[in-house]
Amino acid sequence: MIKLNPDIREKIKASLSFLLLFISKIKKGTIAVVETLTTFWVFLKELFISFPIRRKLSIIIGAVVIIVIVVMSLIFQQTEKRLLESKLDEMCNLTVQYLSSFEVKDNLLMQDYDAIKLSVLYIRQKNISGLDYAWVINRAGECIAHTDIKFTESGKDFLTESQVKNLLTIKETSKTETDTHYEYYYPISESRKETNGKNGDVLLGVAGIGFSKAVAMAPIRDAQKIIYTIAILVTLSSILGIYFLSHKMVKQIHELSEGARQIGKGNLDVKISVKSRDELGQLAREFNIMAMHLKEKLQMQKFVSPLARKMIKRSLFSNSRTLSSQKGVVALLFSDVRNFSGFAQKHSPEIVVKVINIYLEKQAQIIEKHSGSVDKFMGDQVMAVFEGPESHSNLMNAAVDIQKAISDLNKKRAKKNEEILTVGIGINIGIAVIGNIGSLERMDCTVVGDVVNITSRFCDIAKPGQIITSTELYSRIHPVYAASNLGTLKIKGRDEVIEICEIKFD
Repeated sequence: MIKLNPDIREKIKASLSFLLLFISKIKKGTIAVVETLTTFWVFLKELFISFPIRRKLSIIIGAVVIIVIVVMSLIFQQTEKRLLESKLDEMCNLTVQYLSSFEVKDNLLMQDYDAIKLSVLYIRQKNISGLDYAWVINRAGECIAHTDIKFTESGKDFLTESQVKNLLTIKETSKTETDTHYEYYYPISESRKETNGKNGDVLLGVAGIGFSKAVAMAPIRDAQKIIYTIAILVTLSSILGIYFLSHKMVKQIHELSEGARQIGKGNLDVKISVKSRDELGQLAREFNIMAMHLKEKLQMQKFVSPLARKMIKRSLFSNSRTLSSQKGVVALLFSDVRNFSGFAQKHSPEIVVKVINIYLEKQAQIIEKHSGSVDKFMGDQVMAVFEGPESHSNLMNAAVDIQKAISDLNKKRAKKNEEILTVGIGINIGIAVIGNIGSLERMDCTVVGDVVNITSRFCDIAKPGQIITSTELYSRIHPVYAASNLGTLKIKGRDEVIEICEIKFD
């Protein structure tokens, strides 16, 4: 086992501790960055969700347009750049090859440098856009011709020694790229037969040109400006177009929202205008149909007793396809207008319906006030059902309040010389069956049983302003009202007679 020097061991421990600390800090920093980015992303997401639909659509369409244009512009720019570079290479190669033509080659052989200078200057006079300079060096690396005369007259070097060495070794046209120019080089050589009998090339010099990158890339920059301008205009046009075009859609949504709010408040007369045939138009049509059905349902509920509605609700939450029947103790109230036939003969149908509805409405309000349900209106007669543990007291109080209310109503109508009606009431409590009566296509939920017949008979014999019940019921419920015995009553279909009494409430 290798034993380490204590100093080395301490240095290793210190290095490991520093490394672990560094890793821990990097880990914490990474976690912090991730948490920050996550928080920022959640913020942006919640912000976007809170935006109105018009703004969301504008942002989405704008982003899509920008992405598409940027991608297309990048593809176009790369394609255009390759095309320009290809054309540039072709033109520059031709130019540099011209510099190395037979005339220049012969002049190099004869060292007629003035003629070469004229050839270079001739190129400059062509005013080729982007061609900034051209030059020729001999095989010694000396600049013998340059479009900038200071490099030939003053002997000032424009190439470094290493550049010269590299240029004198090239065998074919080559290209380099600086920060400002594309430079093309072409070796000028003479083919000669060597001593071994083979042909070989002897380098006479190198010709070069410099082409401005700014000029070469100008078409791309111009294209970029056009693309970016078009991108901005298209994006703004798309955003504004979507913003204003979505106004119609958003307006329809607002109408639907307001319509739903009105229905929630109970206004079923609301109607949404259908302005299109798309999904929103279909939604508006379905909304109007829904409102119409709700209105129909509300109207139909007026013709369906609360008892029937309770039975329907119970059936909706059961597996049974038909309304189930129930047997139990119910409290019944029958009310009938006295001498209604004579009243109907003396007055027009409009007056009869108007007056009878006043009295029926008054009775229905009192029955509902005492937790009862109007089972049905049978002409001028009312049948009401009371259920629950307080049904007996609710039944008695409802009957008394009806007679008091009708008495007060008649006094007011008599002062106005308006027609008045009186009612007789029969009440009773007993076992009955609550269920659906009728056919599969037309049913009526009602109360069936002997107690119904008896209560109806009590109502038949009740005089105006009277409340009739059985003495047995009166003694069982112990009402706060007094009663007077009226003797016995023979009920059709029953062998035994029933002792009855009148409830006193004055």
